[in-house]
Amino acid sequence: MKKYPIAVYRSQAEVFFDTRTVARLARVSEEFIWQCEAEDLVSTDIMLHGQRGLCCSDIHKLKLIRHLHDDLGLNLEAVDLVMRYRSRINTFRRQVAEMERRLKQKELEYQAKLQILRQQLPDRSSD
Repeated sequence: MKKYPIAVYRSQAEVFFDTRTVARLARVSEEFIWQCEAEDLVSTDIMLHGQRGLCCSDIHKLKLIRHLHDDLGLNLEAVDLVMRYRSRINTFRRQVAEMERRLKQKELEYQAKLQILRQQLPDRSSD
């Protein structure tokens, strides 16, 4: 028997693990996974062999949820709030990075235009 049985979800190429394996990997109980699913913190999908499973990103999410719940003492409602704010912060960070990239691109364009204009000016150093 393989240590971590895996199955590929129907039409996606992402690998899913059954909930028992996910529970071991994330160091939570299967009951905790079902509680998190009831709170819409994670969602299981039906794998090819009919069992419910979660993908690798859900395992990482469960580890974070476990940390917030067990180590910091937050209930699952508070964990949901933290996770949503964390998602919003990450979205804002991506938007800021994109704006900075655009700003840098515009700066480079303006510097190139400025260089062209400087070359077109007559040389006044001989006056």
